[in-house]
Amino acid sequence: MQYMIVLAIVITAIVITLRYRTQRDREALTARVRSMGGEVVTLQRMKKGHPFPDTTRGWWAWRVEWRDGAGSHAAWALTTREGIAQWRD
Repeated sequence: MQYMIVLAIVITAIVITLRYRTQRDREALTARVRSMGGEVVTLQRMKKGHPFPDTTRGWWAWRVEWRDGAGSHAAWALTTREGIAQWRD
């Protein structure tokens, strides 16, 4: 029974951390696109098939599709615990 309580606490902590990190990254990426005068169409976290070969634990790759007055754009972003580390158009 005690193992179940400890396991529930660990799973709860993991879920809360992942939700916080995802929300914070999405807000940062949306703010970055808005600062360039655009609007986010799609934000997708990529685990494989991204252009960042040196991603390690804690580094997340995102595919950002956005548009502005010039048309649609696709970009890649690499985020860390501290925020956006790289941006590639």
